[in-house]
Amino acid sequence: MEEKRGSSGAGSGRGGRITAVAEGSPAAAAGIIPGDVLLSIDGHGLRDVIDYQFHVEPGVRLLLERGGRQLELRLPSDPGDPGISFQSAVFDRVRTCACNCVFCFVDQLPPGLRPPLYVRDDDFRLSFLGGNFITLNNLSGRDLERVVCQRLGPLYVSVHATDTAIRAELMGVRESVASRGLNNLRHLGEQGIELHVQVVLCPGVNDGAVLTQTITELADDFPGVISVGVVPVSLSAEYAATHSGPGLRPVNAEESLTVLATINELQAGFRRDRGSRFAYAADEFYLLAAEPLPVPQAYDNYPQYENGIGIAASFLENLEDLQHRLQAMPPEGGVYLLTGTLGAPVVQAACEKLSRKSQAAVSTLVAGNRLFGPHVTVTGLLGGRDIVRAAEAMGLGRKDLLLLPEFCLSGREEPRFLDGLTLAELNETLPSTATPSPPL
Repeated sequence: MEEKRGSSGAGSGRGGRITAVAEGSPAAAAGIIPGDVLLSIDGHGLRDVIDYQFHVEPGVRLLLERGGRQLELRLPSDPGDPGISFQSAVFDRVRTCACNCVFCFVDQLPPGLRPPLYVRDDDFRLSFLGGNFITLNNLSGRDLERVVCQRLGPLYVSVHATDTAIRAELMGVRESVASRGLNNLRHLGEQGIELHVQVVLCPGVNDGAVLTQTITELADDFPGVISVGVVPVSLSAEYAATHSGPGLRPVNAEESLTVLATINELQAGFRRDRGSRFAYAADEFYLLAAEPLPVPQAYDNYPQYENGIGIAASFLENLEDLQHRLQAMPPEGGVYLLTGTLGAPVVQAACEKLSRKSQAAVSTLVAGNRLFGPHVTVTGLLGGRDIVRAAEAMGLGRKDLLLLPEFCLSGREEPRFLDGLTLAELNETLPSTATPSPPL
């Protein structure tokens, strides 16, 4: 966080519940214990962990609630992390999305997943903290002031089109709402907030000339936008057939080639004028079009990596590191690299190269996606049980090693897959050993 430039206001949150206090930390020395609710810092109410980070510093007064009673403690003057962990990053309620996007991924989720996956969040705080894409349609004047005051950037924003009528159509909102989001995008950029933007490309709606217009206007008219990621719409056959959207369908190989040609042409000018390529196509376009992947340097330090842009190039860039690991600690059995169906050709070629250079038997483990359906072909959206089925079908044994892309998992203390299966449970189920291996 940057140095404070004035109060962000008392806030309306009731504070955050503390789940852990690091041993020997300033918080432990102050007498804070797990279960306490931190209500305010020097009189500033706390709506979320951002408010906490903004106001906390050595020697501040803390108002806490413990067992239904309030008490005031003071942090020691020792510098460093106070050592407090909270139950949730948001202390009040998560702001949910009021849009009805024609391609909403949450609406396509199967039943039975963890409840948080069904929350259609549109909360600028989660965008700042976790890189979630938001619309900016629901920001108030006070929200905008807070983002600027606390320097909450970069933010990650779904734009889809700068033509407000098309943006409104894709988001299922009134044109005035779609326009408000774009105005907020422009305002935050003018105030020095950095913004990463995504365009979910729906063929026949926001491709072609609309895509060119969107990327060009984001570069010319929206200061603060530092990257644009273009990703293909993801649709199940059932959803596309029953939804009333504007002719929804997946992107095909020919359309992928056109998207790549458009972005490549624009990148040449951006490199000259901005010093970066600015707009980037998702890996899926290259794989669908059977086109060579760009070199790693073409991604300008991967500003849209978490959006599935540049993962394949990064994987290939790090093959040598994996080769050295396999040479230093050769496994007793075979080595398997997990991949979804779309990336299988890239991973298969990499496995052949690794097998030659490391003298280990390296193979692909291609897993189909039953969790979301066969239309979802990327590795990062595989469920743990999808991996179990693929490993059992391949006949992995006790001495085999399965390397998983770390982006398949979430959570530091107890890593788990999207279907809720933990890494520990996966290893209890499989006879082989599975381990995350960045950045495969």
